[in-house]
Amino acid sequence: MKKIYSNISWLIVLAVIITSCDSFLEEKPKTFLNPDSYYQNEKQALAAVNGIYTFVDNIMDSDIEPGSQSFIFMEFMHGYGERMRGSGTQDLAQANSLLIADNNSYVQRFWETAYRAIENCNGIIEGIESMAEGTISETKKNQYLGEAYFLRGYFYFNLVRLYGPVPLKLTPTKDVTNTEIELSSMEVVYTQIDADMTKAGELMESLDWTNTSGRVTKGTVKSMHAKVLLTMAGYPLQKGTEYYTKAYNMAKQVYASGKFHLFDTYEKLRTVENSGEIIWSIQREADNAGNPLHSALLAYPAPVKAVSASAAYGGAITVTQMFFDTYPEGDKRKDERKFYYTQQEALDKSGMIDLGRLYIYKYWDQNAAEVGKSGANFTLLRYADVLLMMAEAKAQADGGTTTDADAIEAYYSVRKRALPQEAKPTSITADKVLQERFWELAFENQTWYDMVRTRKALHAVTGQMVNMIGYQTPSHTAPFTEASLLLPYPIREKRLNPNLKRD
Repeated sequence: MKKIYSNISWLIVLAVIITSCDSFLEEKPKTFLNPDSYYQNEKQALAAVNGIYTFVDNIMDSDIEPGSQSFIFMEFMHGYGERMRGSGTQDLAQANSLLIADNNSYVQRFWETAYRAIENCNGIIEGIESMAEGTISETKKNQYLGEAYFLRGYFYFNLVRLYGPVPLKLTPTKDVTNTEIELSSMEVVYTQIDADMTKAGELMESLDWTNTSGRVTKGTVKSMHAKVLLTMAGYPLQKGTEYYTKAYNMAKQVYASGKFHLFDTYEKLRTVENSGEIIWSIQREADNAGNPLHSALLAYPAPVKAVSASAAYGGAITVTQMFFDTYPEGDKRKDERKFYYTQQEALDKSGMIDLGRLYIYKYWDQNAAEVGKSGANFTLLRYADVLLMMAEAKAQADGGTTTDADAIEAYYSVRKRALPQEAKPTSITADKVLQERFWELAFENQTWYDMVRTRKALHAVTGQMVNMIGYQTPSHTAPFTEASLLLPYPIREKRLNPNLKRD
C-alpha cells in the first residue's frame, strides 16, 4: 500500500530561506520546535520523518504552463529530447540554449526545495538523537535517524551536482539573524554526503533491504551511496581508482544481497511498484498526489482520435530521432511501446492511431489514459542503474577495461534483456557501460548527472562516447562549455547571501 507523504499538513521544523534581517527579527524566535516541546514519543518522531518525504517530489513541481515540471527542465539539460509544445516562458528555453539565468524559476526551485528539506533533516536529527530513553525503541530510532541522515545527504548530493560549492549547514536554525553562510568547497560537501550515507548505512544495517511502502531502506541507502562514490571518483573531484573501487564494492553489496532483480519485461517498469527492480520511488496517488508525466508526455498536437483522457496537456518533451537511432539494431527498447511509441489504441477502442512521430512511453499509465489522472509512482533508483554503476566502477578501477566476472555479469544482465541474442562478452570497457546507461536510463532524470560526472556525451550520429565539452547534442543551440556544467546561484539567494559567488 502506498504511503503518501504529501498528505502531511504541517512541517516539523520551520523551513528557512530567510527573507529579511531587520532588527525586529533579532529577538529570540518562539516558533522553532525542539526536543523539549515536540520529540516526546515514537509517533511524533515518525511524523517528523514523514514530513521530509514531502520534499522529494519536487521534480513534479511546475509553473502554470502545461508540461513545465522540474523533471522536464532536467531532461532539456542534456539535449537529447525536444519539446513539441511551444514554450510560453524563457525558463525552459534557457536549458536548450545552455544560457540559464540566475532569475530562472527552476534555479530557485531546486535550491529552495533542497535547503528546506535539509533544515528539516537537521532539526529531526537533533530531535530524535535527544529523545529520552524509553520514549522510542532502538530499532525505530535507528530507522528514523537513518532515513533523516540519508535524506540530508541526498539533498546535498542534488545541490552540489547542480550548483557546485554551496553553503553547508548541519545544525537546525535557532537564530534567524545570520543568513550569510560561507560557501563550502565541493570536496567538503561531498565528504559530508559520504559521511551521511555512511551513517545512514550503519544505522540501518540490521534493517530490511526492501519494503513495499516506498520508505528509504537499506537497499536505497547502499544504492545511492554507490552513486555518490562513483560521482566522487569522477568529475569534479576526480578521486579516481580508490573511489571507483569503493563504488564497485558498495554496488556489489546490493548485487550480492539477492533482494532485487531485473524485470523480465519492460512493461513491468510501468506497472510494478516498490519491489523487484524498483529500489526507491516517489510515492503518488491519483486523487491527492498525482503524477503529471503521463499527461505531460502525450503526443502534441493531440491526434484526431484521443488515445488518453488527458490529451490536452501533452508535448512537454520527447526523444529526438537522432538519439533514438543510436540504439543498437534489434534492441528491444526500440520496439513499439517499450521505451518509445509511434502508435496507440484509440480511447474508444476503434483501432490504432498513428501519432506521427516518436514519443516517450516509459510513463504511459493505462489507468490515467482511461480516467484522466495518474497515481503511478516515479522511480528514483532501479536495479538496472545499480548493475551498470557496478560494471562502470570496476571497468574504471581496472584502467578502463575489466574482465571481472561479476562486473561483466552485471552489465550483461541489462544488455541481454535488450538484446537477448547477443553473447556475453569476455571483457567490457567503461565507455560500453556508459553507452548502456544512456540507452537504458534515458529520460529518467539520470542522463545529465552522468554527463557532468564523466564529462562524456553520446554522439548522436555514431553512437560512440565523446568528450562532452565542445560537443553539441541534437536539441541544443550551442556546444557544451565548462560554464554549462553548473546552474547559477539563484538571484534571490544572492541578494540574501553575498557569499554566493564564483571565482
